[in-house]
Amino acid sequence: MSLFSALNTAANSLNVIQAGIQVVSENMNNATNADRTKHTVSQTTDPLSGVSISQYSRSVDAALQAQLHGTTSENGMQQVLSQYMGQIGNLLGSTLSNSASDTATPKLTQAFQDFTSSLQALSAAPENAVAQNQVVQKAQALVQTIHTLSAGVDQMATQAKSDITQTVTSINTDLTQIDQFNATITALKSSNQPTADFEDQRDATLRDLASKINIRTTLRDDGSIAVFTPTGATLVDGTTTQLSYDKGVISGAGGADITAAVSSGKLGGLLDLVADNSPAPASGDPTTEVFRKLKSQLNAIAGALTGSTQAGQPTSITDAYNNAGPTNDGELDTGLFTGGDAGTLAVNKSLLNGTKTIKQSAVNAMVSAMTATGRTLTADGLTLTNVSYGGMADQVGSNWSTIQSNVNTQATTTSSFMNTLQTRYASSTGVNMDEEVANLQVLQRNYSATARVISVIGQMFDALSQAVT
Repeated sequence: MSLFSALNTAANSLNVIQAGIQVVSENMNNATNADRTKHTVSQTTDPLSGVSISQYSRSVDAALQAQLHGTTSENGMQQVLSQYMGQIGNLLGSTLSNSASDTATPKLTQAFQDFTSSLQALSAAPENAVAQNQVVQKAQALVQTIHTLSAGVDQMATQAKSDITQTVTSINTDLTQIDQFNATITALKSSNQPTADFEDQRDATLRDLASKINIRTTLRDDGSIAVFTPTGATLVDGTTTQLSYDKGVISGAGGADITAAVSSGKLGGLLDLVADNSPAPASGDPTTEVFRKLKSQLNAIAGALTGSTQAGQPTSITDAYNNAGPTNDGELDTGLFTGGDAGTLAVNKSLLNGTKTIKQSAVNAMVSAMTATGRTLTADGLTLTNVSYGGMADQVGSNWSTIQSNVNTQATTTSSFMNTLQTRYASSTGVNMDEEVANLQVLQRNYSATARVISVIGQMFDALSQAVT
């Protein structure tokens, strides 16, 4: 081997070592970055030119990464369900009783209890004006509670639809960024330039995307990643699909309806919450068609207050009032409550403005109606039997409390599993400081040795030059 060949080989070796030192140093500097994988430089050997860089690469566990994407999507759905179920819990809420036990009672249950108690107090002195006024006030408080709950459900449904729009916008941003990373990575790979930093950033964007919508990915030969829905609808593959949302439908490429493919992620959870497949029966899944079900149950309670007696059930509060007699001068003859659903339910205006009073002959019958069990409530997502009016309210609240508890438990479990997978993935593909320190020491020694070789070759050139002159 000539001195020129030896010098060229040593210089190539030095370049490879310098590249290795740079990569190891960057690994160490970014060791605490959760998105950083371990980057490496591979080399190849040529008999004439010595070593050269063959490729830049990074540590990836494709199987674990796919599992992590799936769990991240599930966690995204469970977290948004937990968030909204918490809001429902707050809406149905509890008021602290003034009793010595200081027990918590759901708002609607408390409103029914207060109305029933006021009727029982009135039954002791039906002609008492103060007691009559108390009944009207408690009836109005009951109506206002139902109105507040109904309006709260509408407000949450509106907020969830707004969240869907914002989530779709965020998904489109992620898809655009992934496509841009693909373009950068393929261009760099074609010229054998390092791409690991951009691949790490792309992976971080993919994880963010997975938290919002369930996806599957395919790595192409050119280094780009294609992204699809689980049913095969293309999201990114050379071009980017921009999703849209309108009237409960998620549209993909060419306006195709891909709603059914969105089964998890934040978007999947939100779509479940706002889903309404009326007039089809409500879903048996307690976290699907949530707002439809809750609104239906409030409407059913309101309807029970204004409706007529159902076959095989105790006399309704409306019939108990309307059918009582006699009606004295100045008393309201019929229609204690008016309206038909949670939004229109009202106390008769004549009672509220004081132009009429409660029919004294109806008081005992109303007490019996309010306390009687044996009633049935049928609404979307819930059927109750052998309950009183107050029992309807109590069991509706209890049902949603149970759903909230189950959702919270599932959200906690899913989050814990996702964190476990993230730790496993980081351990498998992330930077190990002990290994990097050892690698750096080896590279530094090789660098010193190669630099010494170049120095010796330089001295030999100097000696030859002096000999010639």
